[in-house]
Amino acid sequence: MVAFAFLAGPWAFTSYYLRYAALGVFALVILYTYRRARLASMLQQQTPRRSAFSSTILGLFTILNALAVASHIRPSESLDLSFPLASGTYYVLQGGNSVVTNPFHSLSGTKLALDIVALNTFGNRASGVAPRTLADYEIFGDIVYSPCEGTVLAVHDALADNPPGAPDTEHPANYVTMKCGEVDIFMAHLMQGSATVTAGKTVALKQPLGRVGNSGNTLEPHLHIGAKKNGAEIGLVFDGRWLSMNSVVIGTQRDAQPVTAADLPQAGGH
Repeated sequence: MVAFAFLAGPWAFTSYYLRYAALGVFALVILYTYRRARLASMLQQQTPRRSAFSSTILGLFTILNALAVASHIRPSESLDLSFPLASGTYYVLQGGNSVVTNPFHSLSGTKLALDIVALNTFGNRASGVAPRTLADYEIFGDIVYSPCEGTVLAVHDALADNPPGAPDTEHPANYVTMKCGEVDIFMAHLMQGSATVTAGKTVALKQPLGRVGNSGNTLEPHLHIGAKKNGAEIGLVFDGRWLSMNSVVIGTQRDAQPVTAADLPQAGGH
């Protein structure tokens, strides 16, 4: 159970760093109780019912842990891109090649897509567990850069940004769709009015495309990114790295194209 929480728990809702602290505490508890556990096993025999229950739980979490580990296996069909964010510490809130680390995408038919948030100094994706102000979310307003050299297929940025916890279920999102070689890259939940490209425009690698917002069917600010080739979904590798839930990427502005005030609308509060 502890292994599953480490592999597939949404740690960015509290602190990513607690993920490792929890393992340390668990190890100390095991060491402290080892002798008592040995004594208890001598004094108390397992009943058949209790033994069956323990075996069932063990079997269940063995399967779940195997699925969580499998999420780190790169699909045979995947495309290597540049990471599209560059100004902070980023965390994969949902992603990977498994239903246990990518449940909502798996249910919606985009099982290889990723949802990415940013982490603050405390390892949380926001100032609190569920703040009600968009600016309290670390990723809100971050610039989205082109992950490849390609052509813009479609752009939509007219939807308003929703308050946290109030998704617009009638409209999917503001988005930019790009053609990178033979692959269509879809980046969604962009900020209203932030797109800096238009359909048909050729864009360079790491050219600004817009800002992360909270538009469409989403509970809180994040960047959704996925890819299709000839209509079939494929996996995405970023800078040679396959990402899954709980993966962390340190962004850097060093290689991104310079951004001036004229390039992008200003993001409120971030």
